[in-house]
Amino acid sequence: MVSIQGLRAGWMVLNELLGELRSKDVFIPDLTYADLRNAKMVIEYLSGFEEDIKATDQHDTTLRYEMETKIQSLREVLMVWAEEKESTDYRNQWEERFNEAIQSEIALEEETKTHISDIPREKDVAFFRIRLPEDIPVEVVSELAEHCGVLIHLDGERHLQVSGKKECVRDAMRRLGALFYGENTLMS
Repeated sequence: MVSIQGLRAGWMVLNELLGELRSKDVFIPDLTYADLRNAKMVIEYLSGFEEDIKATDQHDTTLRYEMETKIQSLREVLMVWAEEKESTDYRNQWEERFNEAIQSEIALEEETKTHISDIPREKDVAFFRIRLPEDIPVEVVSELAEHCGVLIHLDGERHLQVSGKKECVRDAMRRLGALFYGENTLMS
């Protein structure tokens, strides 16, 4: 399993690669930006509570494993785009940097912590997080997400995170409100 510092270092390499690809006019979907932001939030969460988790002998291995999987899937997508835009050698250079980073073989530059609200956001991307009531079946929420065209993530404690284009997220919020309360109480 990769350390939290390794995840952070890997995230930084991917963030740098994303910036380079963007400067080379590679189309980056809004959901990729959202996934990268969400990964950063979870890494910061894990990092912030690392000492508490160690002190209580409760290792949040599931969340760390999910984060490692998310970082690896983001890596794969970005590396494919890097190879398509440039070359196999270019991809291999970034792969090597990423692998060194997650193994914490490269020194991280002194990073100042950034409040999550200060992380740049793409214009038309939005997200929200709520706790699902026990009587709402997850299948219904999955169908709603598919119909609205948003991504959802549900953890074991029924916390639902919804992300996607602003208008799609707004539609999902309205529909969830109607599902929870029986009518739409949100203003358009």
